Amino acid sequence: MRDLQVLYLSDNLLFGEIPSCMQNLTSLRILGLSENSRLILKFPSLIFAKLTLLEKLSLVNNSLEGVLSLSSLQNHRQLTKLELASSGNDFHVQTENPATNLPAQIQVLVLRNCNLNGNSGIIPSFLLHQHKLESVDMSNNNLSGNFPSWLIENNVNLSHLVLGSNSFEGPLPPSKVHTSLQWWVASSNRLSILPVDINTTLPNLSYISLSGNSYMGNFPSSFSYMNSLQYLDLSYNNFLDDIAAAFVGNMSNIIGLKLSGNHFYGSFSPNILLPAVKHLLLSDNEIAGKIPEKLCGSLILMTFDASNNKLTGPLPTCISALSELAILNLRGNSLAGSIPSEVCDLQKLVFLDVSKNNLSGPVHCLPDLRYLHMSRNRLNGTFPIPLYLGNNIYIMDLQENQFSGVLPKLIGKSFPKLKVLLLKGNMFEGTVPNDICSLKYLRLLDLSHNRLSGQLPLCLNIMGSDDSLFDFQPGFGTFPVLFNVIGLPDQEEFMTKGRQDKYRGNILNYMTGLDFSSNQLKGSIHESIGGMKWLRALNFSENKFDGSIPQSLSNLSDLESLDLSHNNLAGQIPSELVALQSLAVFSVACNNLSGPTPGTKGQFITFDLSSYEGNPYLCGPPLKKSCFATPSIPELEENGEQDDKVGHIILFGCSAMFYMVGFWTSLGVLYFKTSWRRSWFSVVDRFGDCVLVKFFVFTKNIRSTN
Repeated sequence: MRDLQVLYLSDNLLFGEIPSCMQNLTSLRILGLSENSRLILKFPSLIFAKLTLLEKLSLVNNSLEGVLSLSSLQNHRQLTKLELASSGNDFHVQTENPATNLPAQIQVLVLRNCNLNGNSGIIPSFLLHQHKLESVDMSNNNLSGNFPSWLIENNVNLSHLVLGSNSFEGPLPPSKVHTSLQWWVASSNRLSILPVDINTTLPNLSYISLSGNSYMGNFPSSFSYMNSLQYLDLSYNNFLDDIAAAFVGNMSNIIGLKLSGNHFYGSFSPNILLPAVKHLLLSDNEIAGKIPEKLCGSLILMTFDASNNKLTGPLPTCISALSELAILNLRGNSLAGSIPSEVCDLQKLVFLDVSKNNLSGPVHCLPDLRYLHMSRNRLNGTFPIPLYLGNNIYIMDLQENQFSGVLPKLIGKSFPKLKVLLLKGNMFEGTVPNDICSLKYLRLLDLSHNRLSGQLPLCLNIMGSDDSLFDFQPGFGTFPVLFNVIGLPDQEEFMTKGRQDKYRGNILNYMTGLDFSSNQLKGSIHESIGGMKWLRALNFSENKFDGSIPQSLSNLSDLESLDLSHNNLAGQIPSELVALQSLAVFSVACNNLSGPTPGTKGQFITFDLSSYEGNPYLCGPPLKKSCFATPSIPELEENGEQDDKVGHIILFGCSAMFYMVGFWTSLGVLYFKTSWRRSWFSVVDRFGDCVLVKFFVFTKNIRSTN
């Protein structure tokens, strides 16, 4: 296809290496291969060097490998668009040594995550001779030195400048008026000085992201006079000012404002008006006071994040007016009162987090959302029930409240998409309902520290049978891709390996576990539990389980933590458990187990006495009691005394037996043998006469002596 001029293959699922025959497409003017993350392009390559008629080359988010010297494109005089961004870290772009002198005047330049010049920090020198640039993205290259304001001054048509995740410092932007620049991203650098006249030098800026720098002091008042400003991200700096200063002048027309991670204090003005705001992110500051009722006038508000502040008072009941609200995060404040039932009117609500407040009272209803967090409050009443069966909740976190009563019998039908259910530290009672087995996505379940009783459902192994991946870091609404509006990857806490760990974002797809500890559950642990091969943590401790340890637990090849302590388990520890190569925490302490421990085989060599204590009939390492021990000296003495007593008894018995046998044998012989009987009686008579004579003589002598 030597006459082919335009080839677009972007946004597909292509993989493997690009064929070398593409160098034959010498008529090609436009080539787009972007967004094929498994498509491999190895450099240096003759393919692109021979395509000298190229005007647009787009290789964004491909698997680029090797080193590309831009000097290989010096013959591409018509090149106006060059986009290079690797999906990995094995791609390097060299613009110096030798120095690149591109004759083409490029309009769109993307060199993102390209290890520019070996991460030396050197800005490509060929840019000094470029004067028609309209969009530049050189983010994530560790570029250093003063901010290149000359890029703006030399290119009057420059509208997009993205230089985030580098190490720039110094003054910015230029002192000359530049009316074309609309997007300016310099986040995650070392910038510390903002010009006071930015509203006059860059009057048409609509999007500014300066997060993760070293700015200090008051909120820049110049932003309040920028008529075109729609999105402003100053998060995670060191601004120190009253929050009211951020909502004066034209700031009331802002669409997206992100001031998280600073030191804003004070309270919202009761007359705050933000009719155009869609995304308002103010987390991790020191904002106090109540949430003003006027905020309910922001009718198109989609995201409101004021987590980890010092807000007080109740949730306003007018919240039902925010019909577009998708994300509401008020975690980590001091809000009080009950959760208003008007929350259930928010039909577009997807994420609700009111954890770590002082909220109380029952939860009357649940909206049809995806992520629900109400932990660490004083909420009470029965288990919250959705308005309709088939709710779409993925995550429900009600830990450490005062909920009571029984778990819903139709929990599987009410919440069929549950992936995470955390009910630790409440007062739920009764049995674990059989319907929990129908939760085919549920793989993180914490029912610990409640008052549950009875036996576990025998069908428990069916739960979590579907390993579908969920999105725990979703985006909502329409906003520029560079405005990281969510900043809220879902985060959960779960006790495993003896510690309370946090699991954030999509890692939740891979963290799995069951925790039934500290209840009053009884009965045996069924062998079917070995069918839950996806388990990484299993905790049955501090219950009343009896019977033996299931041998099938050895099938849980990914298991990292197993706690069966403080129960009534008996029998031996299955030797098959040594097959658990990932096991890092193990405890069977305080049971009625007997026989040998798994010893020092496999992972069990890492477990000490505490894993086995409280089982007096266990033996083997690491216990001091040996399964093949030699008796000690006191034991030998005691056994010797017992042996002597037994010997005396045997001797006495044998003597008595021989005496009786001899006596009766003699009588029998004398009875049947007449001649022997006469001789015997004759001897006895003579012996008797002799004894009587001697007795009388002895008696007479005694009398004569007296």
